[in-house]
Amino acid sequence: MRKVTIIGGVVLALIAAVIIYLVVTTPKTSAGIRFPLTGAQRDLVASVPESAESFALIPTAAALDSKLRENAVMSEAVDQWEKSHSLPSPWMAGGADLLAWRDASTTRYLIRLDPIRAFVVRTYMMLGGDLGETLLINAPSSQPINPADLAQILSLAEKLPPGDAFVVQRRGSRGAFPPIARPAVTSLSVTPDDILFTSRAQRDATEPIAGQSSQPAHFPHNALITATFATMPRVVEDLNRVFGTHVSSLVENGGTIAVYDIDTHKFLPRPMGVISVPDDPPRRAAFEEFVNKVKQGESLGIHISTAEHGGSLLLSFDDSINPYINDAIDAGRWPAGKWAVRADPRRLVPILSRLGDSIGLRIAAPRFYRSARDLGRWIEALQGATTLEAAASEDASAEELKVRISAK
Repeated sequence: MRKVTIIGGVVLALIAAVIIYLVVTTPKTSAGIRFPLTGAQRDLVASVPESAESFALIPTAAALDSKLRENAVMSEAVDQWEKSHSLPSPWMAGGADLLAWRDASTTRYLIRLDPIRAFVVRTYMMLGGDLGETLLINAPSSQPINPADLAQILSLAEKLPPGDAFVVQRRGSRGAFPPIARPAVTSLSVTPDDILFTSRAQRDATEPIAGQSSQPAHFPHNALITATFATMPRVVEDLNRVFGTHVSSLVENGGTIAVYDIDTHKFLPRPMGVISVPDDPPRRAAFEEFVNKVKQGESLGIHISTAEHGGSLLLSFDDSINPYINDAIDAGRWPAGKWAVRADPRRLVPILSRLGDSIGLRIAAPRFYRSARDLGRWIEALQGATTLEAAASEDASAEELKVRISAK
């Protein structure tokens, strides 16, 4: 009996020692990731399978898990993700870097562990751990990523800012985010109040560099969503069908569209807001010409209101001008670049969901419909955020997108 007691005590002591080891070696902070990647990080990324559509490198993955759970926006999203996906627990990763990738149907994880932790994790999995074949401790045996593709990805990433994770959408990836070309590389940073993304993609060298603004964007505080641009996105052309007039001619050389609400009860949903353009001689001439044409067609049911305010010419198809003029203006975080957007996710997500069901929008304004659908897909889990802000720019070699999701 005494021998059994001694053996039991030894076993309990070993278990306690292992638990203490796992706790002590699971860090709460991380040095993050810097670019260019270290040699060890490049080697880890080089083990991504060629079949992967997207992948992420997360240094000290356990620390990022803590950061995500401390963020008011992401904590609920992480809980929801865990309910439908098998994820490695922080104690499994310890201080190790984690490589995650997704192919057509499965998300897998690779962690290179120290011998003690590797033994514990393997034992856990053998005893029925719920990770199945999604967690790998050794590199997969499948064909690794093409060296030329890897070189392009690493080259794009060299100008990214430091972050907590490195995310890659490969060529052919169907993800809605980021809304730039593929392959796209992203540096992700998380604080208790903010989530910051910086994404880069190779620019088409045959196209001229788009017009850009070096000044910070300005956003009306109470708008549902505001877009300001130096180069008009093609999606704006769909507003011609929504309003029944060639409204895109007003902003083809840049302008601002502030939307305060969207009437989703109509067969063709209708934004309610203000179009603003700078008051300079060429713009004023085009503005007055547009207004005169629309007024001649008022018998068709098209009604507008106009105003001048703060060096800008304003136009609205409803009664939004007074709320716009009386609204507080918030300066953007970054220069406006090609375009900049600010939105209120709490109000916007339910509206985007209804727009995704709009047959009229899908038929009459397909670009607008796809943009609303894609935006809805990647912000649907962010209803706890107070602000979403984005700005796009480009240089001679790449296009860049910055996004900030704020919890306060």
